[in-house]
Amino acid sequence: MQHTMDEEKYIPGIYNYCDRWCEQCRYTDRCYSFQMEVEAGLTAEDKDISNPKFWEHVSNNMKKALEMLHQHAEEMGIDLDNLPDVEEPLPSKKVVELTEHWTKLHDDYLDKADAFFEENKDYFPEKGHESIRWVEMGIKGENETLAFWQDVTNKREIIGWYLYFIGAKISRALNGYDEINDEHWDSPLQSDSYCTSRILVIAIERSMAAWQVFLGAFPEKENEILDMLTLLDKLRRQVVAVFPDWQKTMPGVEW
Repeated sequence: MQHTMDEEKYIPGIYNYCDRWCEQCRYTDRCYSFQMEVEAGLTAEDKDISNPKFWEHVSNNMKKALEMLHQHAEEMGIDLDNLPDVEEPLPSKKVVELTEHWTKLHDDYLDKADAFFEENKDYFPEKGHESIRWVEMGIKGENETLAFWQDVTNKREIIGWYLYFIGAKISRALNGYDEINDEHWDSPLQSDSYCTSRILVIAIERSMAAWQVFLGAFPEKENEILDMLTLLDKLRRQVVAVFPDWQKTMPGVEW
């Protein structure tokens, strides 16, 4: 495909370190990946991984990437079909220990969050009916009640969006941790590991903020919600301890 888009306006690699929530993003007009999807005519429905059109788009992009890779390798005199075997270095003890510990924290959070919404699947509809009765009795105003439930719904969407995302970013941030000082990065702060840490911390913080709203809205569920907030807080503190300068990566982007 021949692109006529002005590539200078795009933020390099922004799509590699975002949360993939395009509907909530302020940078879609500066994201090359998003504009490629627009050119391909993908709708929100088409981006659903259960939709065949999504995988067709992925397949086409993969073919283009491979074509570019082979062309670039040929120009550099590299035969991709006869590359020497390279033994992958084992991760450091620190990475192994961090991966085990952070994954455990995330798994515990995941289990508690899944259990919370499963166990309360009847509770929230009941609270909704109770809210309707408040309005009918004049105890609460209609607009106030609608705003309350809209806020709860929005925060539930945030929690769900980042639930598994956090685990994926833990893996990516730590998989590259041993290489953050490699020369091919301009600096450790621009390494894949450090850039990933930024969106990881943001995802944790946004999840915590959403649970705080649930805590204020449903104080009777305090114990369960505090358990999840405690796990997220522990995880955040440990990520920040390993990546103390996470806020300084990818300048010019404020998620």
